[in-house]
Amino acid sequence: MKRILITLFLLMLSCSVVQTTSEASLISDRSYRAEQKQINKQNIKDIKALFNKHTEYANSHNLASLRTLYSDSYMNSDGFNKDVYFKSIESTWKDCNDLTYTTKILSINVNGDHASVNVEETATGTIFEKIDSIPVTGEIHSKSQGIYHLTKINSIWYISAETAISDESSLLYGNARFMNIEIQAPSQVSSGEEYTATVKVDADKNTFIIGAIDRDPVIYPSTAPKSELRALNKEQELERVLRANTDNINEYAVASLAISKVEQGKEQNNYRIYMAGLACVMKRINVIPKNNFIKIEE
Repeated sequence: MKRILITLFLLMLSCSVVQTTSEASLISDRSYRAEQKQINKQNIKDIKALFNKHTEYANSHNLASLRTLYSDSYMNSDGFNKDVYFKSIESTWKDCNDLTYTTKILSINVNGDHASVNVEETATGTIFEKIDSIPVTGEIHSKSQGIYHLTKINSIWYISAETAISDESSLLYGNARFMNIEIQAPSQVSSGEEYTATVKVDADKNTFIIGAIDRDPVIYPSTAPKSELRALNKEQELERVLRANTDNINEYAVASLAISKVEQGKEQNNYRIYMAGLACVMKRINVIPKNNFIKIEE
């Protein structure tokens, strides 16, 4: 009888210990999750504050302050390090001193001291040039999507890398500012692969357009592609087959257009042709490098 009582007592004690341990574990798990949730919430708050500063510094063209938001090891998907990247920004701001930016955060993913931020960015501005001694004003429009990669160093978030997903930009002069001009090309191709680029213009029958399509590799300093000009067809379209570079760098499909207008004079056979506008539209194409270390065994 005593042995039975002792056994029951030991079983009750054992169950009590197991229950207490289980409850402690649950409390510990809840506490850990609550702590991690609070840390994640603070990280997201800090990252949003970083991008608010980023937009503020960019719109005020404060290059020195903008540099402080980037880590010294910064590298983007075009192979530009921090120094080259900011040199390209500086030259852009010299050409367009009223360029303004907007940034829309699509998602934030935090993983310890690392984070990735998917954003959609737009930029607009004006540029002043002289063509044949005549001052002209152009409009810059750009829309892009990309991923900023962040690293936390000493409790401070820094931009450490950037991956460009898409980018479409245009520089429009004269009547081109009021036309719907679209360039179509694949967003991604393999190294050395052929692809088709097409430019389409929404213009009336009294508009005569000549243009050229070429590819422009993403290098610094940049180069201006030069191709033979051709007249757009009656549908106001121009198409060209291009071959992606084999240098394992990304590139842009670029279309350059010269727009002329035809006006009938007072007399029946009297026509006046004049230059009405210029346009340069471009679309980013990410080039996938060739992997020479893939082997398929039979």
